Amino acid sequence: MQEKLKKLSNHELVKKHGEKIRFLLVGGFNTVLDFVIFGTLANVLGLDKVISNIISTAICIAISFVLNFKFVWKSEKSIKSTATGFLIVSLFSAWVVQSAVITVVSAALGNSAFAKLAAKACGSVTGMITNYFGYKFIFKKPEEKSTSRQK
Repeated sequence: MQEKLKKLSNHELVKKHGEKIRFLLVGGFNTVLDFVIFGTLANVLGLDKVISNIISTAICIAISFVLNFKFVWKSEKSIKSTATGFLIVSLFSAWVVQSAVITVVSAALGNSAFAKLAAKACGSVTGMITNYFGYKFIFKKPEEKSTSRQK
């Protein structure tokens, strides 16, 4: 198994796009967790959809920081120097961008359980895009940012 993982990590596609692949894996995991928490709060417990979004994303932001810092970006910066920026990007994305998208999409689709989850899905996709570019800025060293643009 370890040999297969080593072979996979040396694959040209993984070498070239490993950061994006890791980001999508972590984002996918966090999205599933976020949906489970959001769905439980909004559809099972009957909490307001924006309040449910705030609670679910707050939990997932904490988990996401650790996974992004260690696994996705493999940051060599200090936790202290990245935590504040990560929190600002994450909160803006989750509580402003996602909440706005959820509000707009739910206005169009209604208030059914399906509509709430569809609105959350639209918000999550929009938030993931916002996060990728924000996190890239936060976790990468300045020289990595300039060399990654040149590739």
